[in-house]
Amino acid sequence: MPELQDESRLGLELDLLRAMYPEQVEWSSKSREVKFVDQAAALQLRLPDAYPDAGLPDVISASDAAKRDLRDQTKAAVQAAGLEEGEESLDAIIACFQRVVGTNSDRDSQTTAATAEAETSKTVVVWLHHLLALTKRKLALSPQLLSGTTKPGYPGIMIFSGPASAVNEHISTLKAENWQAFQVRYEDEGLWEFEHGSGIREVETMAEVVKAVETGAQGAVQRQEFLKAVGIK
Repeated sequence: MPELQDESRLGLELDLLRAMYPEQVEWSSKSREVKFVDQAAALQLRLPDAYPDAGLPDVISASDAAKRDLRDQTKAAVQAAGLEEGEESLDAIIACFQRVVGTNSDRDSQTTAATAEAETSKTVVVWLHHLLALTKRKLALSPQLLSGTTKPGYPGIMIFSGPASAVNEHISTLKAENWQAFQVRYEDEGLWEFEHGSGIREVETMAEVVKAVETGAQGAVQRQEFLKAVGIK
């Protein structure tokens, strides 16, 4: 079987990429450029006239969701991959780019976690006349850096524990909603532990709230502080 011509090979390669990444790959035959988009991250390559028979695609732009320039990192990753001329390489270059984006994302997450760990902690107990609206209940559960528990109904209860800045920001967001009553009944430095571990979980009854906070080495103290805050002896 005769060897496929350049454009035939390139056409098959582009079809494969479109199948692998639906609606993420764009090809401009005029500029011979391929653009790959993964959520907010973007990679743009320019193909030599003789590709794929000769030459390798050139990285002309690469950025992550934060719009940081990742060209040098992506070029270094491609070079380290040892790609050879005369072979289809678009999928391998895209894989290199995705690894670079993933590495930067992991580094950002570690930095955020380290910053959160280093700053002052805080725990608050909020008493509400009621917590019924589904939108408000979902909003209460939304923060990623906090742990705690909420109880809908009459009265509504919210407990949040975590980095002080994240707790303060969440309380400010919640206060901006239209509440019949919103009272911060307890506010202190330090982290509370919860039966379910990390994250914020909604429970149905006051007894379940007590069970959620009555855990860990400080469980008895947390239980006492919570009951005092909500006026239960």
